[in-house]
Amino acid sequence: MVEKKGVQIITYDNNGELFFLILRRVEGWKGWEFPKTLIREGEKEEDAVNRLVKDQVGISKHRIVKSMNSTQAFQDGQDTHVFQFFLINASMNIPVKNYNADKKHDNYLWAMLESVKSKLTWDPEKIALSEALGHIKEAEGL
Repeated sequence: MVEKKGVQIITYDNNGELFFLILRRVEGWKGWEFPKTLIREGEKEEDAVNRLVKDQVGISKHRIVKSMNSTQAFQDGQDTHVFQFFLINASMNIPVKNYNADKKHDNYLWAMLESVKSKLTWDPEKIALSEALGHIKEAEGL
């Protein structure tokens, strides 16, 4: 059994209301999730976050707000995947371009908080969202 490390991002925009970016997964299981990727050999967590945001999701401009305490772990065959959550600020007015480049996802949504809470499939993501709200209030002075 191998433990593989990754990063998962909670991306928000404070546009008068808080909006969060979620992706609809269609490969392996169906449901909504925050974007995530495995860390490549020799890559730092922050580099993996930037690669995920720019190359895999397709948002050209963003800011890493915080590495969070929350993690999500799950089994994939014999391997355990452990994802560290990061809080990201980005503009929802910049189109998301590459969310389905890997065909794991077929749609994305910038959704308000209550909609995100009801759509997220996995409890660890819901817990991370609660932690993120505290950081957002601190960062945005809400």
